[in-house]
Amino acid sequence: MTNQNAVKFGLPGLMISAFVLAFIPLFQKLAIRWNSGDNSYCYLIVPLFLYLCWEKKNDFHFGQFSWNLWGLVPVLFSILVMIAGELGSVETLLYIGIWGGFVGILFILYGLRLRHLLFPLLILSFLVPLPPFINKMLTFNLKLAASTLSVMLLRIAGVSVLQDGNIIDLGITQLQVVDACSGLRYFVPLILMALLFGYFYCRRLWQKGVLLAVVLPLSILVNGLRIFATGMLHMWGHPELAEDFFHDFSGWVVFMLAGAILFGVSLILRQTTKRSNEKENRLTVSNVQNGLQKPLAITVALCLLFAGSGYALQRLPSAANLPARTSFETFPMTIGGWHARRSYLSDEILNSLWADDYVSATYYHPGFPNTIYLLIPFYEYQGTRHTAHAPQSCMLGGGWALIGSREHTVNTESGQPLPLRTNIWEKGRTRILGSYFFFQRGRTIISPWRNKYWLMVDAFTRHRTDGALVRAEMTLAPGQSMAEAYKVLEEFVGRVYAVLPEFVPM
Repeated sequence: MTNQNAVKFGLPGLMISAFVLAFIPLFQKLAIRWNSGDNSYCYLIVPLFLYLCWEKKNDFHFGQFSWNLWGLVPVLFSILVMIAGELGSVETLLYIGIWGGFVGILFILYGLRLRHLLFPLLILSFLVPLPPFINKMLTFNLKLAASTLSVMLLRIAGVSVLQDGNIIDLGITQLQVVDACSGLRYFVPLILMALLFGYFYCRRLWQKGVLLAVVLPLSILVNGLRIFATGMLHMWGHPELAEDFFHDFSGWVVFMLAGAILFGVSLILRQTTKRSNEKENRLTVSNVQNGLQKPLAITVALCLLFAGSGYALQRLPSAANLPARTSFETFPMTIGGWHARRSYLSDEILNSLWADDYVSATYYHPGFPNTIYLLIPFYEYQGTRHTAHAPQSCMLGGGWALIGSREHTVNTESGQPLPLRTNIWEKGRTRILGSYFFFQRGRTIISPWRNKYWLMVDAFTRHRTDGALVRAEMTLAPGQSMAEAYKVLEEFVGRVYAVLPEFVPM
């Protein structure tokens, strides 16, 4: 290989290396998400992408580069998406930006030829884990559907069983279908398998659509069978066969079963279409850049762009102005006749809350049968993995079912209307009325997306991203009317709002 060829092939590697090194904190955050059980399939995505590209090596000519300047557009856009994701604390945008940046680099190298890699790039997009709120929503619904199916099968088998949400009462024991057994760990990998089987075995679009449509009922079916088998093992007096190694092994078995069924469906669909003897046209390579001046200029410009934007991305969230405030250590434990007992969160919860300061207390009132739990985490700055987030995902993750929700306005002592979102949660026979709002730099916001929008705006215009989330959750007393419960909670939250400005800067 001549020196010119060494430079020619070294420049793309230099660009990709600069991209990875500049945004290494983002890749570290991505690795944290991959390490969670539901996203472990992500480790297979890059090898799959490389294999799909390797299949096209004879036609695509990966060593011939176009150096198309239009590729700078998706690169710049992806960097803006990553900055918006960091400032708005939308972690998923960071990972979409990583994928988009890599696509932009490939567009620079290959130009319009990149359209022949659309399917490999689609598979590569699976490196982006599901957003947390979609993850929680799917987890809750999948485990509820699988629990219901398993209960039906147990009753068909003659077992007397009661179901309360995701809790299955067998009489001799209770089974709780936790998040890890929801079937989500099958669902996304099965979608990936359906796409791959469709790519290799199905020629028609409708066939690929059928494969994708099979995934949801199939994941519920195999997970329901697994829970059914677990219940039968308990009834037969062998609960140890449903724990530890055997529990994990059964999960692997049912996933392989689901994959085999999906593969069988793809083969059946393949038989419905006659195979064509026509050969695909070979890809014509044009606009190949042979000189070094343009590739070298683009590479240097991109390396500088990646270095500058990567540095800015690390500095922007923490380089904020924070007005003086009072610590939550002096937060009042008596509010409008409600008396509190302060509590402190465990290290595990604090690590997931990411707060710089917080108050956690349970309030009681001699004139009411309710107890109110108040949690206010405060953040000196907000970015991904260090931000206030709405309580829905936490409650769903804790096994609570959302049975009602409304947005309303509360009149406060100052006369300023306070917007609230109040949810009704249920678990077993316990009901909770939970209100929350974001108190962010003088704004009261109830929409998580509107909150993220103002985070981005204030980061640029005010150099501030500090703020707090106010959560007040009240247990409902037996026989208590919803109107009375709303009134009690609204009055309490209104009184809390009156003391907030001392602890959360406006």
